[in-house]
Amino acid sequence: MTDQANLERAYRRLLAWYPRKFRRENGEEILAVLMASAPPGQRRPGLAESADLICNGLWMRLRPSVPRSARTVRAAVRLMYAGAAVSTVNLIMLVAVIAVIRAHHAVLGHSLTAAQVSKFNALGITVWIVWSLIPIALWLWMALANGCGRNWARILSTVLFGFATLDLTGPFGTPGIRVSVVPAVFGPAVPVLTWLVGLAVVWLLWRPASAAFFKPPGHTRAQHQAQMADRAHQAQMAELARIRSTRGTVPA
Repeated sequence: MTDQANLERAYRRLLAWYPRKFRRENGEEILAVLMASAPPGQRRPGLAESADLICNGLWMRLRPSVPRSARTVRAAVRLMYAGAAVSTVNLIMLVAVIAVIRAHHAVLGHSLTAAQVSKFNALGITVWIVWSLIPIALWLWMALANGCGRNWARILSTVLFGFATLDLTGPFGTPGIRVSVVPAVFGPAVPVLTWLVGLAVVWLLWRPASAAFFKPPGHTRAQHQAQMADRAHQAQMAELARIRSTRGTVPA
């Protein structure tokens, strides 16, 4: 396989991070721009270039489609992304705990034998990491669904906040449903912060100003859909213009 074929294949994999509609309408043009701006002999995209395409593709997928008129919902969606960031910090803390366990064979001052550490790695670490990834996925899922005006997502977000409230009782020594693992080691800071973010999200979602977005009657619904389509189109054109300006133009 030639260098050009390898590079084109790598670029197509990176463009897969963008929404399908955007790729269908602009994918070939963007690919042509990327290939034309690549130096001779390049076989794969650089690290910075790859990170740029992945980040912008993800942002286009996660970008809330909420019209600017629904400010309370837009604020709620932003807070959900903040909640995902908090949960990511929770995961980083968990990885740090695992690193300490593997390095020092100790958990909270209790020494572990090599066999115990091996058993812990096999049975516990994977479950803990997967369990810590679930809140991140839920935050992002609820942000996308609420941003699209799905009323079921508003209800489900409220239910999940109820579980977070039950989870909040654990770090303070009272019985509760444990959802997270790391805060039990590092104290209540992460669950309290998560709960506060969830409280603000639920409050914003159920404000009277949000009701029209989730249940728009008649022509109002059509207006919201038109505004969301216009925002998506503007985001696509802005990203296309950004790639053109940063990578150069396709030779005639």
